[in-house]
Amino acid sequence: MRLLTRIIQTSFLVLCSFTVIPLQAQENTSIYQRFAPIDLTGNWVAVITEDWHIRMITPAPGYYAGLPLTSRALEAADAFDINAFREAGRACEAFGAGRLLREPGRLQISWEDEDTLRIDADAGEQSRLLHFANAPAAGAPSLQGHSVAEWQYAGGFDPQRELLNPGEGRGRRTLNQSTPVQEMAGGKLYVETSNLSGGLLRKNGVPYSPEAEVTEYFNTLTEPNGTEWLIVTTIVRDPLNLLVEHISSSNFRREADDSGWNPRPCSI
Repeated sequence: MRLLTRIIQTSFLVLCSFTVIPLQAQENTSIYQRFAPIDLTGNWVAVITEDWHIRMITPAPGYYAGLPLTSRALEAADAFDINAFREAGRACEAFGAGRLLREPGRLQISWEDEDTLRIDADAGEQSRLLHFANAPAAGAPSLQGHSVAEWQYAGGFDPQRELLNPGEGRGRRTLNQSTPVQEMAGGKLYVETSNLSGGLLRKNGVPYSPEAEVTEYFNTLTEPNGTEWLIVTTIVRDPLNLLVEHISSSNFRREADDSGWNPRPCSI
């Protein structure tokens, strides 16, 4: 099962080195949409290629393998009463930004507005907003927290330079030298999330605290047969519950439509 993940990650590094995305800027879209180095919008389904036993089912009490837990976290997890947690209506705490994308299910990604990407998950019926600019005040802590996003470009592409000097960002021009053309050589989406209310890192009671912060990298690749993949690397930092950063990688395959969309409430 882990072999597919390694193949996908290796293929990503190779394809991103050679894939060139033509710049087709439309004047009626925002800079973040015009200069998106990859297309995240659309329908995606999780492909569980590793950690099946802790993602597809609720792991057994006391199963903490792979988690660098502090004594505080171990004490809280050992005392976890899953039935009381359910009865208290707290199941959605397992669907916060710290682990939402580890949940089996589907994602729909779209532009909420010109400066904000929206991620909807059918598992737990959760939504996240990734703000590139003009983000509202963080407000009260929440399950999905406050996310700030930015595009990171490969090959030295600079959208601000493109706006000031179209086509000169990398010095590329057409053969007759009359019409400047700039190309983007791929890239990724970088997201930082804070202002969380805390939640569960694993459904058997392993917590993350309101002091946790989440870093994510969204990458895409396309196989020779046309299959498109979204790979999300998630890094959770929590000084209260984790001795070191907890890093995971989740794979999603693009779907042609939303026919598989299946909203369902939070459950543990």
